[in-house]
Amino acid sequence: MWNDATRQSIIMANLNSTFATLRHRRASQIWLRDPSLALRLIGPDSQLSDSDSLALSVLSWLSLTYQGDEAKAERVARRALSIWTSADTRLASAALAEILLRRGDNDEAVEVLRAAQRKLPNRCWYVLSIADALIEGGRVEEAEAVLEPQLEHPQLRRHVLKRLSGQALDRGDKERARRWFGELVNLPLVDQYIVYASDYLTFGDLLIEAGATDEARELWRKAADIYRRDDTIRARLADHFGETIQTPPPQIASVDESEAHVQRIPVRTPYINARSDMIALIEEATRELRQPGDVVALAESPAANGQGRVISLELVQPSRTAKFLSRYVGAIGPLHSDEGMQGAIMVAGRVRVLAGAAAGAVGKALGRSGDFYRVAGRQTAMIDDVAAAVAPYDHHLLPGPAEPDALANRLAAALGCEAAIVDANDLSGAWVIGASPGVDREWLERALIDNPAGNEDERTPVVIVRRTS
Repeated sequence: MWNDATRQSIIMANLNSTFATLRHRRASQIWLRDPSLALRLIGPDSQLSDSDSLALSVLSWLSLTYQGDEAKAERVARRALSIWTSADTRLASAALAEILLRRGDNDEAVEVLRAAQRKLPNRCWYVLSIADALIEGGRVEEAEAVLEPQLEHPQLRRHVLKRLSGQALDRGDKERARRWFGELVNLPLVDQYIVYASDYLTFGDLLIEAGATDEARELWRKAADIYRRDDTIRARLADHFGETIQTPPPQIASVDESEAHVQRIPVRTPYINARSDMIALIEEATRELRQPGDVVALAESPAANGQGRVISLELVQPSRTAKFLSRYVGAIGPLHSDEGMQGAIMVAGRVRVLAGAAAGAVGKALGRSGDFYRVAGRQTAMIDDVAAAVAPYDHHLLPGPAEPDALANRLAAALGCEAAIVDANDLSGAWVIGASPGVDREWLERALIDNPAGNEDERTPVVIVRRTS
């Protein structure tokens, strides 16, 4: 017979275990929305048992992306993955693979991702992550062998074509490049937002080189109508065919810098990601260009990427709520996919997203737009198109940056001028989501309304904005 003390001890142990399970489950739900709280709910890894593999997995990811502690992240990830369990360890696999890629251990990183894929074979997005790791390690032929069988996959086809066309072009295989670029630019309209003006330009050049000039002309005419701000396409038509083509004006008129008394200087940079020292990179890229009184505007998606807040889609498990709500978004837009809508739930919470959906439905009935985002919160409005980013980030969820005002303040201190974080595109204008104290937000939004940084693969995430007299 157990005495009272033993019985009480067993009851307390069971209660503690139950509370720990609830804390860890909650941490797995909020790690993107509130990483600091998630870490507190999990506690130190020394207090976690081997049965806490989900908590270990979340902890490994946050140790890498939020705390920047690679040694701890690797230790915790390896521990989580060493325990064979049915628990969700995708974050541990992703954290360990990223650490291995950073230090050049590409072969082991690929094996980590392949092991994760074997555990979850229905997560199609692992194909792209594995192929990208192979490409990064110089194993291009192996990457293509992984990609080509997925050409008919409805979710992967556009991403596969983007990679195959680029790889063929890089190695000078013009015949295969023409084939893959041809299939890329002829994707259905709903998939066209992964196709850039540069793809049309490149394919046209390949066609002319092969003697298919009439086909190139029709291609560039089509592109000129799609990319109405792109002067390069019209210049190609003029140079090769003597054509001056008139297209309807863009949805948002271009800013006349002389009338607006402003100069905008897009600045090309290396890719900004979690491996970058983001502030040092921007300081170096703008050093010879910026002046006192300037505003250095950083695009919000690269800002989030630099903070490690970009998440591969195999790490996003769409809920029934996300699958239901995404049906009512339309064919395009950041939240049109199940994963994009799940991203909104991850950054705002299910209750708030449901409330936003209800408000949006009422607003739509009244002929009003934007109510979803007003209720669900600005973080949901900052989620970028899941498939519209530059590869290898075209199969990632792109939430907005954390604490954008604080980030802008750190940039301003390092650069010696004002700084801002801006969400801009050439369809809806510009939105200053964070700024140092001296920035006139309304003026900056007017100055950047036509998104001079570009919305595709220009790789100009920074724009220096300068008042002129």
